[in-house]
Amino acid sequence: MISEKTESELLGLLRATARAEILPRYRALGHDDITSKTSASDLVTIADQGAEKMISAGIAKILPDAEIVGEEAVSENPNVLKRIGDSELSVIIDPIDGTWNFAKGLPLFGVILAVVHRSETVFGALYDPVMDDATTARKGQGAFHVSRDGSRKQLHLSKPERKGLADMIGAVPHCLYSPEERQRIATRFMAFERVLSYRCACHEYRILAEGSLDFSMSGPLKPWDHAAGELIYREAGGFAAMVDTMTPYRPDMTEGRLLLARSREAWREIHEALF
Repeated sequence: MISEKTESELLGLLRATARAEILPRYRALGHDDITSKTSASDLVTIADQGAEKMISAGIAKILPDAEIVGEEAVSENPNVLKRIGDSELSVIIDPIDGTWNFAKGLPLFGVILAVVHRSETVFGALYDPVMDDATTARKGQGAFHVSRDGSRKQLHLSKPERKGLADMIGAVPHCLYSPEERQRIATRFMAFERVLSYRCACHEYRILAEGSLDFSMSGPLKPWDHAAGELIYREAGGFAAMVDTMTPYRPDMTEGRLLLARSREAWREIHEALF
């Protein structure tokens, strides 16, 4: 579905957008360049808006038959989200994932892009503008780290060593949970060595695919946060399923929680500890 040439063109688009719209504004935003959406910590900047416009225009040339679902477009018109399930081919964009970090001058932000065919992710890219590298996957062809010079290294999660919960490190964006959920689940975190959040799904999925985290659980199920990373994690050898049903994730899902772990067995053990 997505050829090596198309992948290269998409990564080139993300790189060009970062250089034109994102990096020139990094640590250079004025007060009027940042606004809030749903809460004081849910931010959008002129860099998000400019990047989404540039990426959308580029996708229209690279994949002219695809519907485009951008985070900022959905913020303006929630009906745009329906394109994922209704269209043959769609491209999901998070122009700056980790906007809060970006706006505060922290170097933990990225650009996320996923290509979806009939409600199934067939390509994902997690691009880091600061380091100018990416983690990518095409369905059935493995996950790769792509360096700035274009060299590729395949990612293989090592066979999980037998770990107790007390030795596991996970990522859970609990700041995105309701106060009631946060209070309930926080007590469960004590079973693990460490539970953290980088406020950036792009980097959390990259670290997961490289094997530095043992598990992750989603906050609100937003496709621009999870469609690309979930595919990459599975292509690297990880296991992912919905918390309540243990069914596979689809990018058109908007309800529920997604739990990822190194293996099905580890998934079950972590699930039991959390719920």
